[in-house]
Amino acid sequence: MKELPAIVIDASKCTARLACVRVCPTEAIRVRKGKLTVKPELCIDCGDCIVACPEGAIQPRTDPFNSIEAYKFKIAIVSPSLFGQFPSTISPVDIVEGLLAIGFDAVYDLSIESELFNKAIQDYLAEYDGPRPVISSMCPVVVRLIQVSYPDMVDQVIPLQPPREIAGREAKKYFSMKLKIPESDIGAIYVSPCPAKMASIKQPAEGARSHLDMAIGISDIYNPLLHAIMKFKKPKGPDQSSLPDNALKSRLVLSLAMTGGQSKALQQEHSISVAQLPNIIHVIEDIEKGKIRNVDFLECRACTGGCVGGPLTVDNRFVARSKLQDIIDRIGRERGSVEDEIESRYVKGDYFLVQPLKPRPVSAGSGTIFEQIERVKVREEIIKMLPGIDCSLCGAPTCAAFANDIANGEAESADCVLLSPERIKKLRRLYKIETPENHM
Repeated sequence: MKELPAIVIDASKCTARLACVRVCPTEAIRVRKGKLTVKPELCIDCGDCIVACPEGAIQPRTDPFNSIEAYKFKIAIVSPSLFGQFPSTISPVDIVEGLLAIGFDAVYDLSIESELFNKAIQDYLAEYDGPRPVISSMCPVVVRLIQVSYPDMVDQVIPLQPPREIAGREAKKYFSMKLKIPESDIGAIYVSPCPAKMASIKQPAEGARSHLDMAIGISDIYNPLLHAIMKFKKPKGPDQSSLPDNALKSRLVLSLAMTGGQSKALQQEHSISVAQLPNIIHVIEDIEKGKIRNVDFLECRACTGGCVGGPLTVDNRFVARSKLQDIIDRIGRERGSVEDEIESRYVKGDYFLVQPLKPRPVSAGSGTIFEQIERVKVREEIIKMLPGIDCSLCGAPTCAAFANDIANGEAESADCVLLSPERIKKLRRLYKIETPENHM
């Protein structure tokens, strides 16, 4: 098996159906000799290939649950999307108690960190005088997409650590002081809805070190967690099941799990909220072309509906969103005390990324500048020869990508079905399709 930051590829399961090639938003995937390969510099960890693969040859790279035992004290830093994954009769308090029952020593509420993050953004926007719109850094897929495909817009990404990273730092600091143990004995484990957040822990941008130690997918922890909850949970009547609880201090933390929640919290008058990579790419390109103007804030989420639609979630994203909204409507909150805690803990300038974001280097091929120019000429000539139908049967996502592969010596023109009849025969053998002669 080959491991990348967010995924693990099992070549033995790959049947070269090309679904992964067609869905990759940055053209990072190829199928060569009947097996998929990935260009790491182009991969943005979105996980679309995981969902698309019909054979399960692509899996998220996660930490096994028993790996949390490597730490003396284990803290669960929970994605707010987890609270929308269970039946409506299961409250956030039940989920927290369930996490403690299956082996965590503490569950850290992201509420205050979400409020601190929101306040830090407001301060940043008040002083920012660069090109607009500024772009939310909540979704690591979107950050990597801009680094790879829109490098000129990198400086427009808000350079702040997301709430999960702030929580990892603060949780370790708090429990280290409280328990009088070194931070190295404390594990901050993120319960994640998507592989991208796992990749941001395993391989943070710009070589910085994550404050989180590992990540476990919601889908990996769901069954044991549900079993633990149902084991200790006492039946409630209809009137009791809708009562609010005190597991979360702030509504904002749940709002951030859904597309549009951050824009609403920031109360930005000129903002756009958009989900799914094809839509995000369309909006960003329209901004680059000047078709969209007078926008101050751009909130982008790679998954449909936000983190509630992540590939590692369990429940239907629309149902999960409805459950979160119900909790938001019911949640008990003493706003004054929350504001007091925010004011006492907020330190202006303390939430910036350790290293500034930079464009991700995308290989243009080795060699001198003259050799690279020659490859560009070859690429243009090959594009003229190709049909331009983007069928992907060559193993590349588009004819333009295929031409680039040929120019870089990574493919041959004979891989195109319209340039080489032999390619058809190879594909028939690969997919075990009978030829017309076999029926005669």
